[in-house]
Amino acid sequence: MAILKSWKQETNYQRLFFAGFINGIGNRFTQVAIFSLLYDLTGSAMAIGMVLAIRMVPFLLLAPLAGVLADRFSKKILLICIDLIRIPLVLSLVFVEGEGGLWIVYLVTFLLAGGEAFYAPVRMSSIPSMVKQDRLIDINSLEQAMIGLVLVAGSSAGGVISHYLGLSLPFVLNGAAFLISAFILSKIRIPGRETMRREQNSLPVSKKVFYSSLAMITFIFIAITMPLANGIDNVLINVYALEVFGMGEIGVGLMYAALGLGFILSSFFSGLLKKGLLLLTVIFIIVEGFAHMLLSIVPVFPLALFVVIFITFAGGLSNICVDTVMMKVIPPSLRGRFFGFIQAISNTALGISMASAGFLLEVYNPRELSLIVGVSYISFTFFYSLLFIKLNLVQEKKRLLKKAT
Repeated sequence: MAILKSWKQETNYQRLFFAGFINGIGNRFTQVAIFSLLYDLTGSAMAIGMVLAIRMVPFLLLAPLAGVLADRFSKKILLICIDLIRIPLVLSLVFVEGEGGLWIVYLVTFLLAGGEAFYAPVRMSSIPSMVKQDRLIDINSLEQAMIGLVLVAGSSAGGVISHYLGLSLPFVLNGAAFLISAFILSKIRIPGRETMRREQNSLPVSKKVFYSSLAMITFIFIAITMPLANGIDNVLINVYALEVFGMGEIGVGLMYAALGLGFILSSFFSGLLKKGLLLLTVIFIIVEGFAHMLLSIVPVFPLALFVVIFITFAGGLSNICVDTVMMKVIPPSLRGRFFGFIQAISNTALGISMASAGFLLEVYNPRELSLIVGVSYISFTFFYSLLFIKLNLVQEKKRLLKKAT
């Protein structure tokens, strides 16, 4: 299998993968424990909503800055520092007692999200510098597998640990995860110039390149529109389990496990994604849209789980295609800022979408809203197709390389 061959050959990426996996598992532990802690202290679901909103803000503020730093300084050192800085932050949650400590929870949540806002674009911009271009499709498949594994293992294990062993242990384990991740990252090597000349990386130049490139505009448009539907998905998953099928917390856990399994399964099909990645992106998003429409009419919970697996299976494949195209087209000197900008706008759109889902559910029932989401996915592909038809990736890559130097 091509993906296993790429895995064996990219030993440097293996370290980045394991660091990201351990990091992600630890973050999931903390996320579950924070939700439980807030509910224990306040008994209010609104407090959890505030935390979700707080988590979105740092991406808008800090992800672009992280991208600039990633283009100017050593990505390896940045990743290690971000992990180490987050250790005392997450451990401070151990000492929260009573409602008087709520401000600590909110502040630490904001700071930890800020760390993630830094970490994500730096890590993503490192991948195309670490692996061979012809293996990017396989490596991005492994990235989807990692997302799925973290979603399944992190959420389920975090819930079990929090319930049976107390809310302090997940924070301690997260701190240990950051430390282990930093150690693993110390062993990686990111080739290429790690420190760029300032005059080659000024913000005015990057803005000019961003707005004058059809490729950049296309990727940015996708980063804005797709999360608008994805955010509603995240809310609907919980509503389907709790309200539509009445499965309670067990149903929520199974739904998230299904989401993760879909991402994992998508990673095994990288061998089929060789050419026509833009066309495949459109096809998979259309399939994902139809799957959401199917979810709106499924009569029983087990069938709903299979549909959810199929949704993230198609979504994972479209993510693999888009991420690979971006990594191949964006020049090394612009990757940090570009992925930082993408993280900022996509997470902002995701936050707006999740917030609006609550209001939409006052107007539409869950099945109606799921149908609307499916139609939205399919409608987006019409605009994507118009942009893709005009997009010549070879010429765009050459043009961007020329403007970035």
